[in-house]
Amino acid sequence: MRLHGPERGPPLVLLHGFPLHGGMWVGQREALAGRWRLIVPDLRGHGASDVGDGQYAIDFLADDLFAVLEVTTAEPVVGCGLSMGGYVLLRAWEREPVRFRVLVLADTRSTADPDAGCLKRLDAVRALRRDGLATYADAFVGTALGVTIRTERPAVVEMVKAMILSNPVARLVGAQLAMAARTDTTPALAGITVPTLVVVGEEDELTPPDVARELADHVPGARLVTIPRAGHLTPLESPAEFNADLVDFLTEAAPPA
Repeated sequence: MRLHGPERGPPLVLLHGFPLHGGMWVGQREALAGRWRLIVPDLRGHGASDVGDGQYAIDFLADDLFAVLEVTTAEPVVGCGLSMGGYVLLRAWEREPVRFRVLVLADTRSTADPDAGCLKRLDAVRALRRDGLATYADAFVGTALGVTIRTERPAVVEMVKAMILSNPVARLVGAQLAMAARTDTTPALAGITVPTLVVVGEEDELTPPDVARELADHVPGARLVTIPRAGHLTPLESPAEFNADLVDFLTEAAPPA
């Protein structure tokens, strides 16, 4: 777990996406750590976190989030989750909404995988086991990163690949199975009572803008922001734009004291 910013600053937890780790938020650390207390865990099986007992489920990742919050802050947090981190954040809200004062849902969805999506994840598990991380990383960046980033910013492509390669195959298999088995949190969206920002990349092929729009439409008063020339990993692909939208929203919704 990484902690940045003033110890008494308002807490903001950043939950990374699959198959990365908390290091993906480096651009947000530079923009936010001057005023906010950033809490940046590596989700179970990713980055420097323990493998644990090898049992992975989104609910268990929510358990891990609650355990992190227990030792880092006694007050409600701003929760920001990207993709899989968004799945965890929505399930955590569904279970214990009192822990959150603001939600930021980036390039994610509330719906569970349909059968075809579950089978696609099982195919990905087979590919990981058969072909290894390097081949998987090449395929992942080809769909997760927007075409603009892939053609204009090769350093971002290599950064994402390096994060993927730092996670052993067995851990990523566990995370894929957890996502395949996740529950549908859509029924909880209408009950969200805190300010909510939904962010999506214009070139996101995995959770496209229409998915983000549907998510935002289900949350009372949610604000939807579309970041141009970005794919599924908006905080990494367009950190300046992502940070500007995030800071603008937080300044209005949850200004630091």
